[in-house]
Amino acid sequence: MSKFDLRGKNVLITGASSGIGKELAECFAKEGSNLFLGCHPSEKDTLEGWADQLQDKYAVKTATFPIDLSQEKGPENLHEAVRKSVSKIDVLVNNAGILAYGNFHEIPLERQELMIKVNAIAYFKLMRLFLPEMIAAKEGRILNVASAAAFQPTAFHAIYGGTKAFVQSLSEAVNQEIKGTGVKIFTLNPSYTDTPILKSGGFPEKVWWYKISGFSDPAVIARKAIKAFKEEKAVYIPGMINWFVHSILIRFVPRRLTNAISYWGLRARG
Repeated sequence: MSKFDLRGKNVLITGASSGIGKELAECFAKEGSNLFLGCHPSEKDTLEGWADQLQDKYAVKTATFPIDLSQEKGPENLHEAVRKSVSKIDVLVNNAGILAYGNFHEIPLERQELMIKVNAIAYFKLMRLFLPEMIAAKEGRILNVASAAAFQPTAFHAIYGGTKAFVQSLSEAVNQEIKGTGVKIFTLNPSYTDTPILKSGGFPEKVWWYKISGFSDPAVIARKAIKAFKEEKAVYIPGMINWFVHSILIRFVPRRLTNAISYWGLRARG
């Protein structure tokens, strides 16, 4: 088990109003962590209701921060607001994300820029803003919710996969840099999960790849993730088949074949 006791720790989770972020909030609350939950302003009421439920059920402190991370100073505004609310954050969970499905040359440019801002730039900025404080305290954890998409190209949602590859590389590189500081960085890499970002991103209900990866319940992913987090698994891919495909098999399959499998496996099916 981790030497990092979560009871009483202050945990900031972005994208906490739905999906994996919402379920992770409950998992941390069960551990006795105080919750500082972020969401898009349009989800303010939903998040406040969820925060109240967790506070009543688990007797932890909660606070909500409806801030748009896609705005130029969105991550900085979140950092400032959280720091005004609490003396320090012990665990940062970068989870907010958006997706768009389709051909790269047909997805609106504005939507693709939005994905880069939320899925990559916000992660990088929040890491950079909170990490020095953790290092000064000589303890802290960062959990970046990446994706199994981080390990190979993803046809029809190329920008999404590209942002996750960025987060994966950044997380592993910085984690190596800070060894010995008392701070550690982990990634959670689920395959396709039944979350609102798939529906809002136009992802098809049927793709061949689901037969390999499955279609996960976010509550199950969150429970597995918190266990892996406590065990300090640096990179965690839920599910044995997904772990084998994305961690082992990918090393031996030629890139041209990987790209072809991505194309055929992720095409919309009737």
